[in-house]
Amino acid sequence: MRLPGGGKVWAGILGLIVPAALLGVTIVYFSMNPLSVLGCMGWMVGGGMYLMTYTDAEAA
Repeated sequence: MRLPGGGKVWAGILGLIVPAALLGVTIVYFSMNPLSVLGCMGWMVGGGMYLMTYTDAEAA
């Protein structure tokens, strides 16, 4: 499946930017609930690991 704008861009948005925004919302509105913060951090780490294993050959 080919994504418009390149797969790395979408993977970066879904794996890093969205969870970082959710982490900010969690801290501001939910008084830093530890389970939510750990869940968002895990999602960001998983997204980073995916980006590190993503090869240029898959984008072609």
